Amino acid sequence: MLFCKGATTAKKAYQRSVLQFMAAYAVVLFCSSWFVKHDGAEHFYLYFWSVIPAIPIIGVIFRMGKYLREEKDEYQRLLTMQSILVGTGALLAAIVFNDFIRAFAKSPGLPPFWFFMIFCAGMGLTQAFLKFRNRSAADD
Repeated sequence: MLFCKGATTAKKAYQRSVLQFMAAYAVVLFCSSWFVKHDGAEHFYLYFWSVIPAIPIIGVIFRMGKYLREEKDEYQRLLTMQSILVGTGALLAAIVFNDFIRAFAKSPGLPPFWFFMIFCAGMGLTQAFLKFRNRSAADD
């Protein structure tokens, strides 16, 4: 895989797991959307299909923790922790912003599913920035 170039064994395993979780998420989300759209009856299954797409996302979060435990390279672990911290900060800022918009402006706030994407965007942009910042002359 192109994005695994120079990655540690732990990082490759992490990336592989995240891709598997995201594939499962896409399938489960499609199935959930289809079921809710075609069977609009209000019953237990609506709750089931509403909650089930969260499981792969929670799996990704747990896999991040497992990666930090498995990573032997302390510098790579530090970079990952920094990017998780920035992603968490972006997430918390978005939640605070959203709550004030909802409380004072009586607006519906951000649409559903944005918060995890904000976390991932903050984490991903930080990883890209750190990779750019820490490149050496030999990398060019």
